[in-house]
Formats: sequence, C-alpha cells, structure tokens
Amino acid sequence: MSDESWRPKLHLAPYKGSISDPNGLCQFRGTYHICCQNAPEYPGNFDSPHGWGHYVSRDLINWVFLGCQVMPDCPSDKDGSYSGGAYIATPADGAEHDGGEVWYYYTGNVRLPEGDGTLAGRLANQTRMRSYNGIHMGPKEVILDNSGYPVYCSNHVRDPKVWKQNNSLHMLLGARTRNDSRGAVLCYRSDDGAHWELEGSVTNTDSEPFGYMWECPDRITLADTQGTVHEFLATCPQGTDELGLPYMLQNVHGNGYFPIDGSLLDLLHQDHELMHAQAPHPGIDQTTFVEWDHGFDYYACQSFIDEKNRTLLIGWMSLPHDKNDVRPYNNPTDTWRGCLTVPRELTLNADGHILQNPVAEIDSLRGEAVPFDGASATIPKVSDLVISHIAGDGTLRFDEALELRFSNGEAELVFTDDTVGHGRKIRRTKVDAVHDIRVIMDTSVFEIFINGGETVFGTRYYTEADSVQVSMDFPEAQACWYPMSPISINYVVDR
Repeated sequence: MSDESWRPKLHLAPYKGSISDPNGLCQFRGTYHICCQNAPEYPGNFDSPHGWGHYVSRDLINWVFLGCQVMPDCPSDKDGSYSGGAYIATPADGAEHDGGEVWYYYTGNVRLPEGDGTLAGRLANQTRMRSYNGIHMGPKEVILDNSGYPVYCSNHVRDPKVWKQNNSLHMLLGARTRNDSRGAVLCYRSDDGAHWELEGSVTNTDSEPFGYMWECPDRITLADTQGTVHEFLATCPQGTDELGLPYMLQNVHGNGYFPIDGSLLDLLHQDHELMHAQAPHPGIDQTTFVEWDHGFDYYACQSFIDEKNRTLLIGWMSLPHDKNDVRPYNNPTDTWRGCLTVPRELTLNADGHILQNPVAEIDSLRGEAVPFDGASATIPKVSDLVISHIAGDGTLRFDEALELRFSNGEAELVFTDDTVGHGRKIRRTKVDAVHDIRVIMDTSVFEIFINGGETVFGTRYYTEADSVQVSMDFPEAQACWYPMSPISINYVVDR
C-alpha cells in the first residue's frame, strides 16, 4: 500500500509531515479555524520544528490548508510553538477592529543549554498573536513567562485556554509540580488579554498524583434538558496508565473530564495562597474522572462553541506514546503522520453524562442507505455503519482483524490479528447494555459511537483492502450502511 492509500477521506490529515494536538479552534465571521500541532518535516526529520498548521472551512466539509502559519521563529519560541487556544475578542476586550479579532494563545518553548528540561533548563512563554480575520497573524507577544508561575511548578506549564466570564478574561494552563510530579491546572485573570495574574489552582485530592502532568486543560459548559448549565474541567493527565484502574486509562496518557459541582472558578478560587502556595489546591476527586474515548488512538482534544451555539470537540487520532516517548507500533505511512477526529458535538443526557456524536454536517456526505442483515457484508472502507434496536450481547467483527464485543456489562475493542494491531491488543470499559452502534469508517480510521454517544472507541485501522468484511451476532439488531463522499481539502501550500 502507498501512503496515499492510507490517507483518510473523512478526517483532516496532513499532505506531508505530522499533525497532532488540535489548537486554536474557533469560528469567526462564519469561518471555522482548526489549527493543530504540525511538524512539517517529520517523519523524515525527527527534529522537525513544531508549529501550528491551519485549516479553514465555511461548512466543516470543504477545507483549505493554509500551511504552518505559526512556527518557532523568534527567541521566545525557538524550540517549538506549542499548543494553545483561541479567544474571539470584541472591542470591549480591547480588539482594535469593530468586527472583533481572534486572539491566538500558545506556549513558546525554549530549551536552555543546562538542565533536564523539567526542573531546570526550559522556558514556557505563554504567547499571544492577534488576528483581524483569523488568518493573518500579528506579532508575537509574550504575556506570561516562568517568573509568573508558582514556585511549586516545574518547567512544564503549557496549553493556554482563554474564555470570558464575570466581565474578566480567564486562562487555564496545564502544569506539573516540582516535588512530586503531580498534574495540576493553574488559572489566571486579565482585563485586557495581555496582563495576567494568578487567581487559582487545582489538583486531585488523593495523596498519589493523578498523572504527572495535566495537559490541554479546557472549561466546558453544557445545558441539561431542563436548561441548567453544568461545568466540566477537561484535561489530559499524563502517565495515568500506571494507576492500574479497572476499565479506565489504559493508554499511557489519559484524556477526559471532571464534572464540577458548581462553578469551576469558585473551585479554583479556593486556592487562597496563590503565588505563595507550596502546592496546588487539592480540590478534585479523581474518582469522578470520565474518559472521552476508550480506544487506542485518541488524545489532546479541545472544544469550542460555534456560531450555532454548538459545543464541538476535536481530538488527535494517531499513535499513543509509550513511557519513553517512542511509538509503540509501526505506522505504515512514511511521508505523513496523524489525523484529527471528525468534529463531535457534545450534549448532556438526562443523567448528566456528556454524549459525543459526529457533527450533523457529516451526515450530508451520506449516499443511499444499504440494508445489512448482519450475517456478513462487504462494505466500502469509507462508510457510515449504523446498527440499531440491538437486544442482547454479541460481537461486531471487522475483517477477522478487529472485534467489538459486548458481554456481561462490558465492552471490549480487540485486535485479533496482530499484523493489523501492530502490538495493540485490547481496550475495555463498562457498558450495561448495548442499544445502538455507529461506526464512522475511513481508510485508516474507525470512530465507534455506542448508545447515542455515551461510549466512544477510536482507533487507527490499517488493512490493505479497499473494503471491510463486517459481521455481527447480536440476537436482535437492525443495520444499514451508507457510502460516504469524501471531504475536500485544498492544500494551498504543502507545509
């Protein structure tokens, strides 16, 4: 198979180079902006500079890739323009344009000649770039550096996410503590988006750290069916596989959210010592953590609210790292790596659990439905498989290589063919009973949504055929599949 044979048709992927963490997600004046970590010379050059690749669209279906518009090109980010978010600023915030601006925030990484990069030898420069149209970037402004972090912080402080609440701007940063390698979140306040002061922090309450670094912090608000708004702190705790929790955190780095009782700001403000504290405030019960995705390939997700007032979530679907930051299995592509999930719309069910489902625009790519009796069917690899009215336990099989099993209140995603799994074996979680399944099938990507999006499994899937042999053995079920037209990506520039 060639590199082009593996290229997704429904997911954003690079023309060449590598993409990872979604960054700077927003919709501004009708245009969606999806940036992501982009190493344009990797995998050919392991030391490729890391910056932001930039995709734009008016409809989430037809895309233009504008290249790597943020790259390490100045002293404050010379070793990487790392992850961050976007804030839609108005004139009341200090935007100079009547129609508003996009303020992009990211972490500029600098490695110093001496030090281990964790306790010493690294600068984390939180940086802002202002844009009048979301595309053309203004100059880089360092708005927070190592001098602004509490003394308990290691040199790992990154991934700014900014929002407005109570007439002030607030910024979350992921952090790692110095003494006990504990993941935490810091929160800063600003009146103008440029000058920031610490207003709070939080970590888990247990004596054992819940991961050594809480990357990609995010504040998510969703209304329930009664209109009551609930807040969630999302983050990616690194190193949580060592906790040995059943049904949870089976990848080396986790990704999920903590439901917040009340306001996230109120919780963060329980840190009264701020810059004088010896540790972040222990205010999070780690047992409340809910994973976004239980599959093999999902990390570093970020949310945003679009102009239809939908909360959309996009994650990185690639190869999870092992403890030495080395890929645990081979990726058959050698000129490009990585892709992003389809945008997932977030809603709340009656129990307050977040549901994830492919954004409605994906449905517009469907062709005519083809009924499927379940015994066996050959389905094009780029398809939308829908199974409903399921009763009883059973197994959904793909090519005798991958199985989705439901039994005794448990769901398992299992690679049964190691030539396809490349060392990946099994991921599992609890599912009391399965009622429906939707699988977005792409050339090298599966996104599996169970019970209306209550449970999700994401994985890369590398087989050489252009079709997938699908079968299932549920006692009762109705199924069909839709052939899918591809999204379009115009690579204006290839890096």
